[in-house]
Amino acid sequence: MFCHRALCARCIGIAIGAMGLLPSRGGDVSQSIRLPRSMTVAGQPLLGSYTVETAEGIATMARLGMDVVLGGREHLDPSSPVGRACSEYGVHVIYHLTQHIYGKPRLADRITADQDEIPLFLHGAGTVPASGVIALDDERIHYGGFEHGRLIRCKRGYHGTKRAAHRGGTILFWPEECARDIEAVRTSPMLWGYYVLDDSPGDAISALRNLYRVAKRLDPKRIIAAGYGSAGSLCNFGRGACDLMLIYWYPVSGSGRYDPLMTSHQVQWMVAAAREQVPGMPFAGVYQTFDAAYNRPENRGRGVPTSEQLRKQIEDYVREGACGLIAYLGGVPSLDGWLQRPTLQDVIRETHQEILEHGALRVPPESSEMRAQRAFPIGGARRPRPIAGIPPAWYVILPFGPTEERGIRAVYPPEQHVDVQAVYEGAYGPVRWEVRRSFGGVVGLGELLGGQDLARRTTAYATCDVISPNTQTVELRYGSDDDMMVWVNDTLVVQRDYAGGLERDAERTTTMLRQGTNRILVKVHNRAGMWGFHFRLTDTAGKPLQGLQFRPLRH
Repeated sequence: MFCHRALCARCIGIAIGAMGLLPSRGGDVSQSIRLPRSMTVAGQPLLGSYTVETAEGIATMARLGMDVVLGGREHLDPSSPVGRACSEYGVHVIYHLTQHIYGKPRLADRITADQDEIPLFLHGAGTVPASGVIALDDERIHYGGFEHGRLIRCKRGYHGTKRAAHRGGTILFWPEECARDIEAVRTSPMLWGYYVLDDSPGDAISALRNLYRVAKRLDPKRIIAAGYGSAGSLCNFGRGACDLMLIYWYPVSGSGRYDPLMTSHQVQWMVAAAREQVPGMPFAGVYQTFDAAYNRPENRGRGVPTSEQLRKQIEDYVREGACGLIAYLGGVPSLDGWLQRPTLQDVIRETHQEILEHGALRVPPESSEMRAQRAFPIGGARRPRPIAGIPPAWYVILPFGPTEERGIRAVYPPEQHVDVQAVYEGAYGPVRWEVRRSFGGVVGLGELLGGQDLARRTTAYATCDVISPNTQTVELRYGSDDDMMVWVNDTLVVQRDYAGGLERDAERTTTMLRQGTNRILVKVHNRAGMWGFHFRLTDTAGKPLQGLQFRPLRH
């Protein structure tokens, strides 16, 4: 079905070298790396695509060896053209449940266990049902009305759950609405699993865990998949959130150049951070068959992404232990995906053929620079070793603003005095310090807030304590999106005026830690777009520091 030559030289070489070493061009040695079998579709490796909306597109998927598509109700409906095609060609469906997370209101402020009226932040939210049951963390709440932006006549601790306090910004979840959606599709023979997250809606971990509970109660054998596009988006990852991560990255510069470090390095740090919480968590690599940079006027007609770029990113995912491969987009009118690019289809078909015949993909050796930055062995690790010197969590407060022309130099109360019990007036209402995890040293501020329009021209603060066993000179390694300031024990040690994306260890500076407790305060200003920071401590040679302790701890 996939190899039309009886025994091509390429396949012979792969068969001989599966899981071993093969000579390749230029005398290098390639390694044939087997994909983990932790996730399969009808016994075959997980190979698929986002956004294929036509019967013709589904037929093309099948010709390329794809067996799963992220889709909606019509993909499961055998009376619709696209649903009939899925059934005919054996393309299974990961059904979108993201509508139960996105476009939902969130708590306008922290609520106590006794409140019977709940104020909501409604920016970007759809219609709120006039009454119903919501889930917040482990509590269910029945409300009798919705007036003036508030849920009223609330019965707390509903259905045998326990009343509890909940932090501001938490996205609300309607379990009964989601249950009806699952009931309508769960018997479809083409259903493979459910897709619940597509990067960064805001503080969705409560909603995700509640969605997971509903789905596993009604359809326990289906896979729950969630998409993560940055280390910061892991604020919505944890136990009971998903069974499979879909990790995606935009590995190109503005000129359309593929960055050979971005996919491997970022995926390693994201997988290491995720598996610290859930050992062995499988992931599928979502490769980019287009990116905004590819569609800029100066790049049109230049053939980017090239076949070589596409193959390279797929190889990088397999090298890091991906159990499957998903093309980011298929047919999108405004952007050229793989359905519009026959040369990309050729790469996908050849890659899938190799994987389907041998369960492995031949991958060239990594560069010396990639080896130097490796966080875990090639092929992955069930529970990678933690990276030393990273604060596990921070107290974070956001957003303040808008800053207008003052930018990073706009001063807000946390900069004048750190009091983690304080409440201030923020850009959109009351703001408080909340404990937020760091993932591989990254705190995604925009991911916590949700919505880049909300983050424009705003400022956040993060603070933690570092307990040092002795007085010592250390190196701060940091990156930010966008501007950044750092104080150590009330002394300003970093002022970075910067507009651009977040990079780990983008800059470094030395400072002194005294014996005992040291207060770190970070300030990050967002100009536009994504927003966050990276921070870790090493010795002056860049080696891990021993004996450091941190507060707050993870929660």
